Amino acid sequence: MKKDEEKTMLPTFEQLPALVAELSRKFDAFLERPEEAEAATPMGVIICADFLTSIEGRKVTVGAVYNRVHKGMLPYRKRGARLYFLREDILEAITKAKTHHLTITAKQLS
Repeated sequence: MKKDEEKTMLPTFEQLPALVAELSRKFDAFLERPEEAEAATPMGVIICADFLTSIEGRKVTVGAVYNRVHKGMLPYRKRGARLYFLREDILEAITKAKTHHLTITAKQLS
């Protein structure tokens, strides 16, 4: 079965020029602006968990990422069974999220 998967993943001769052109475009964009190229590169679930860990300052597990996706808290893209995340989408979702304020009454203080 693994050999069949490898055969389906190989590009055809006709696809090579388009794939080389796309690779060249991405490489040029990376050389010009590596931050933008990185922001536009889709992340898998594990890298997304690491990214959220760096933002939040506490460990975010892969299970937590799936949980947030299920709750609609994380924007994602899906191809087949795989989920992909874009840094810019996640940062936008975080900045647009509702802010919760803790309200303490005078009675609670005394």
